[in-house]
Amino acid sequence: MATRYVKEKKPVFDFFNIMKYLALYVVFSLVVFGVDKIVLNAIDMSPTKQVGNAYLTLYEVHNTGAAFNLFANQPDVIIFSSFIAVAAIAFIVLLFSGRLTQTLISGMALLSAGITMNMLARIKYTYVIDYISINGANFPVFNAADIMIVFGAFGLVLALFSRD
Repeated sequence: MATRYVKEKKPVFDFFNIMKYLALYVVFSLVVFGVDKIVLNAIDMSPTKQVGNAYLTLYEVHNTGAAFNLFANQPDVIIFSSFIAVAAIAFIVLLFSGRLTQTLISGMALLSAGITMNMLARIKYTYVIDYISINGANFPVFNAADIMIVFGAFGLVLALFSRD
């Protein structure tokens, strides 16, 4: 009689994965906070800063919208949506913590940190302060939280196609 291969089931709840997510979330949030403070202090000293052989320019732009200026001048809608997104990610982490790969945990922590930091800026100012401009590219000005969001989304897509 042939032996059947039975795939071992992973536990549904994994406290260690939840702690990894929380630790990464805090670290990524602190990185965004630190970068924002450093860059905005530098901009206060000089309104326009050329960086790295002038590939990047740093200057302050007040962004009242989200994702290419959607919902412009509607901070309440964006704050509520951001809160729901972060809560949904946290719920997914809690619900499926035993089945999450490191790539998923990192991607969700990056995404949560970026969304949270932009949400906190909107709560404080009703807008997000963007400050990184790529010279010669027809691309919107962005900030460190936006970078976290993009890399977090990339991590989630990467996890979908990986064989972990």
